[in-house]
Amino acid sequence: MTTTSRREALKLFAAAGGVAALTPAAFARAADPVFLDYAAASAEDPWTLIVRDAPSQGFDGQAELINGRLPDGFAGTLYRNGPGRFSRQDWRYRHWFDGDGFLQSWQIGPDGINHRGRFIQTDKWQAEEAAGRFILPALGSVPPNPGGLSGPDDMNVANTSVLLLGDELLALWEGGSAWSIDPDTLGSRGARRWGHGLDGVPFSAHPKREPGSGIIWNFGQDASSERLVLWKIAPDGTLLNAGLVNDVPGGMVHDFVITERSLVFLVGSYRFQQMRLPFIESFQFDPEAPMRAIAIDKDDWSVRRSWDLPPGFLFHFGGAWEEADGTIRLDAALSHDARFAMAGAYDVMRGHAETETDSQSRHMQVTLSPGGRSRVEALGDAYIEFPQIDPRQTGLRRRETWHVAWDADQPRGANRIERRNLHTGARDGFDHGAHVYVEEPLFVPAATDAAEGEGWIVHTALNALAQRTELHLFNAQQLADGPVASWRLPYACPFGFHGCWRSA
Repeated sequence: MTTTSRREALKLFAAAGGVAALTPAAFARAADPVFLDYAAASAEDPWTLIVRDAPSQGFDGQAELINGRLPDGFAGTLYRNGPGRFSRQDWRYRHWFDGDGFLQSWQIGPDGINHRGRFIQTDKWQAEEAAGRFILPALGSVPPNPGGLSGPDDMNVANTSVLLLGDELLALWEGGSAWSIDPDTLGSRGARRWGHGLDGVPFSAHPKREPGSGIIWNFGQDASSERLVLWKIAPDGTLLNAGLVNDVPGGMVHDFVITERSLVFLVGSYRFQQMRLPFIESFQFDPEAPMRAIAIDKDDWSVRRSWDLPPGFLFHFGGAWEEADGTIRLDAALSHDARFAMAGAYDVMRGHAETETDSQSRHMQVTLSPGGRSRVEALGDAYIEFPQIDPRQTGLRRRETWHVAWDADQPRGANRIERRNLHTGARDGFDHGAHVYVEEPLFVPAATDAAEGEGWIVHTALNALAQRTELHLFNAQQLADGPVASWRLPYACPFGFHGCWRSA
């Protein structure tokens, strides 16, 4: 196994937590304008429930069937992770991505749906829950009279995604350790330890699982030193390989894609400039900097190809495949700039919707050809996010992508679920209406040997009129027919970011 040495790993750990070298400024308490703005907005506008604090004890409840019926044989658990604690002592985080991780499970079966929500008991959560106030700087916020940082796990909120790894559920963040979770109780077990000097090294939020072998690939970013750490993990959670890859521009890399031969990164024009607190202010959008596509050979991490693309930014890919001549084709939700990370996610915390529609993401197809040639093409006019694929097609040539969608006159976010055929351009979709705000869809195959795209789309949503969270289940090939079944909780949960599915 060619792992990075302990000395290299600790250097990476220190670099990724370089904010530890900065001393946060102390400041006097005063009425917090962000807290006051949100309080005023939330008193009148139920849309703001998407960023309301979940109760410290979490949620336990049963969902009521409000439409249709559960298809025969459909059973399993949907896990959703996202930020759930935004304020303490009348002070509110500035940036949506800062909230402490709140993990939800929807156990679905013939007897109904049981819902559970629990905060992820990171070291940060436990210390601040005991203190009754925020203590540590976060990605986009510095609380009053903060403490110092010794490394990235000090500020680990484990709030972005989840990964099933054998009998273990991992809650994932961008900048530090994965957090081990009991998949049945949602109880926290502590930071995941890989050994080989890799404790605390960044393990990012969008790992990819190869169909067939079940091997899991992931990365972590050290933006300040322009490098990545790559991870290769066996299906049972055994570390197969890890190591550093240098000379990767310090963009805010959130996601990547794999093909049968390559790991493919798209580094946006939102680039690291200088270490600052809050950490997000270390980045600036450079409209002159091209996006950089980098393909790294799976078998030899020293072999790479690169392409320059027009300036832009992205959070999420659909998927990718590689052709015999080395051409890579991928689809993603691309935007012209990083406005949402720089401004929109701040507005949400005040209870205000994003209004700058030109900066929102569209579905784009990127072709990376031999010799450094590339092409970026729009797949439609609507705004989209959270593109998803049939997971059995990860890294393989495929036809379809599912995603959430909205138009310019819907500044509060997505109301539609859509499917797009990448080869014909054909679309299928369902609009939930102006008061239902949808979250990331997940594709659940009808059977392991079903044809591509034969299965179910499951997603959660906020019904702002009912002020309740809902779950909707669709036939993945017949979205326009509407949900085959829908359920509603007796309460509203804060929005999550990403999820995964465990079959019964």
